[in-house]
Amino acid sequence: MVMLDEDIMRQLRATFKMEAKEHIQAMNRVLLALEDDPPEEERAELLKEIFREAHSLKGSAGAADVPEIEGIAHRLESVFSVAKSGDLELTPDLCDVLYEGIDAAEVVVATTLEGEAHGLDLPTLHRRLDAAEEGEVLAPGEGTGQGGSGKEAAASSDGANGSGDVGQPGEPTSPGDGPSSGAAEGSGRRRGGQGLTQGTEESIRVSTDKLDSLMTQAGELMVAGLKIDQRLKELEAITHATEDWNREWLKIRAAHSQLLHENGDERIRPLLRFLNENERVLKDLAGEVSDLWRGLSRDALLLSRVTSDVSEEVMKVRMLPIATVLNIFPRMVRDLARQKEKDVDLVIEGAETELDRNVLEEIKDPLVHLVRNAVDHGIESPDERQTVGKPRVGTVTVKAYQKGSNIVVEVSDDGAGIDVEQVKRAALKSKVLPQEELEAISDEQAMQLIFASGVSTSKMITETSGRGVGMDVVRKNVEALHGHVDVDSTLGEGTTTTLTLPLTLATTQELLVRVRDQTFGIPISAVERIQRIEPESISTVEGKEAIIVNGQPISLVYLCDVLEMPKQERALDPKEKIPVVILGAGRWRIAFLVDGVVGQQESVVKSLGKQLSRVRNVAGATILGTGQVIMTLNPSDLLKSARGAAGQTDIAARIARSQEQEEKRTSVMVVDDALATRNLEKNILETVGYDVKVAADGVEALSILQSDGGCDVIISDVVMPNMDGFDLTAAVREDAKLCETPVILVTSLESTEDKERGLEVGADAYIVKSSFEQETLLDAVRQLA
Repeated sequence: MVMLDEDIMRQLRATFKMEAKEHIQAMNRVLLALEDDPPEEERAELLKEIFREAHSLKGSAGAADVPEIEGIAHRLESVFSVAKSGDLELTPDLCDVLYEGIDAAEVVVATTLEGEAHGLDLPTLHRRLDAAEEGEVLAPGEGTGQGGSGKEAAASSDGANGSGDVGQPGEPTSPGDGPSSGAAEGSGRRRGGQGLTQGTEESIRVSTDKLDSLMTQAGELMVAGLKIDQRLKELEAITHATEDWNREWLKIRAAHSQLLHENGDERIRPLLRFLNENERVLKDLAGEVSDLWRGLSRDALLLSRVTSDVSEEVMKVRMLPIATVLNIFPRMVRDLARQKEKDVDLVIEGAETELDRNVLEEIKDPLVHLVRNAVDHGIESPDERQTVGKPRVGTVTVKAYQKGSNIVVEVSDDGAGIDVEQVKRAALKSKVLPQEELEAISDEQAMQLIFASGVSTSKMITETSGRGVGMDVVRKNVEALHGHVDVDSTLGEGTTTTLTLPLTLATTQELLVRVRDQTFGIPISAVERIQRIEPESISTVEGKEAIIVNGQPISLVYLCDVLEMPKQERALDPKEKIPVVILGAGRWRIAFLVDGVVGQQESVVKSLGKQLSRVRNVAGATILGTGQVIMTLNPSDLLKSARGAAGQTDIAARIARSQEQEEKRTSVMVVDDALATRNLEKNILETVGYDVKVAADGVEALSILQSDGGCDVIISDVVMPNMDGFDLTAAVREDAKLCETPVILVTSLESTEDKERGLEVGADAYIVKSSFEQETLLDAVRQLA
């Protein structure tokens, strides 16, 4: 056997890692399409495609010496082979097993190739896939003996010898690297529409670090171009000065000539000759400077065009279709819908819309949360939908499109909509706002409360919902990108969440404004209008200054006041028009009065560093051509600050202030008969500052609670001796002193019936141990305490 050099093997595995992701993505896409029950001819082609993907994955794994993936791919290939021959029907339960195999391959790719342990029970998975080839569906715990079907040995032999294309790890993959943009339903169905496929253009793989470095250099080139433009302006000023000086000389030339002829003093003649020579030199110098200015202008224009083209082309290289994020959604919606026993269609529009890779990375988690929210909270159960006259199958739509220099992504559903009164009750329970303020705010303002940390309308906290941190993260991530979020919901009809994002973070078109003696930049994407108004056109609406635009009043604030600059008396000339910049985000429109509009500039906005990572109203800093450093303002922050300056109720600001209040030390009771679990949960909670008591079963816990006067939160297992978690929860709810205490059930029971029973006895949260994460538990305690 030929042993490859270590460096060659490392490169081979790196190539395999990228190829494997493409194969896995393609198998997910095709399997979703097969669950859609396509026509026979299309089904045959899909089975051929998914068989080729599994076969190529197996061959590449053999070449890269990754036997774990080779074994999984071999079994998947076998199942697809039987299905291709027509001897196997891919039922939803059977597809669940195949998805499990595909997911396992993805985990191995992400861990084993990085030298980490994958933690998977591959022998059991192999037996389940072997049984799937025979049309049988084994439960995860079944078939753990040594019986099996005897195919592991065959797979090992196949893995050792490789496959027919082991020597061809670079074999091209089939077209269609992303999943379809059609709808994926809970039962696995997918409605038509073009796929999220990528083109077949020739390409090479380039490290993202190299692209980032190239984009940075392109940005610096643009800054250098701005400085050259400034030098060009300075040279133009010198040209005008020499021309003016030459004109002044021409005015007194007659007097010089008269002096030369009338004055007979020989001593003055050298001076007069020097003035004559000076005239010639000045004229030549003025011509040369003028020629230099015109030549440099042409060169600067060419450099500007080249710089613009380079920046644009580099930006295009960094641009990716939003399909690269959306391609996980059909599978995710399918799995979540099956888990929640709902029928859901996912419709994706505008998957080809492109935006900066860095923006894509930042919006992935917000979009995942919004889609999961739509399935979990928005879409009703089939019976509930049928009762209110809706189709049994709900629809979640993700739509992306470009609007000017922004990308707009809309996530909508035709579900139950957001109950504003329920949001207010959740906000009151989470102590975001007091009762009297909740009663005073409008429905539109109350809708903003869903962005507060800890506010959730879910009846119970589970591993997928109810922790009240999702929408808060959505808003923070989007605003960190200098974008904004808008929510529109109609009770009984559905909800639409709109994300407005910049096309790229590399460069920003800025409006330069002057406030007092300082210059600031405002991203053009947030500017709706620039106009000059007469002081007499400023009116008063509800005691606050406003201007009328298109027949609608818009609040007017002074930008210097919003930025908290030193107070200074303003003397407005009634005859002089003053500049106003109108900013908009979602439904909000506010006019900012400035001292002057300097111009427009494409800028490279730099962060302020870790020490100033979050400064209110400031997004970063940029450099003008003069070398002056100016602040780039954050439009979202300006609008929030301005609403306060204009005397409007700023729910977002109140939410932030309420969350900054110091939390009291919370007491928690942990109830579990397993000593290891008790200690684990106790250590997690004590590490973040909670006061923890422990008990081994429900009887002991109830005794401690009644004697000590209770606690703030109870965390309990379900299956315990003497008194289980369900009985403990019921006993707590019946106790007059303890009945208001929140109860979190942490258990291995994950069936829908068990969760419903937990809800019936009064549990506030239900966390399954199989998907237990430290942050899930802490988020639940923070919300309920």
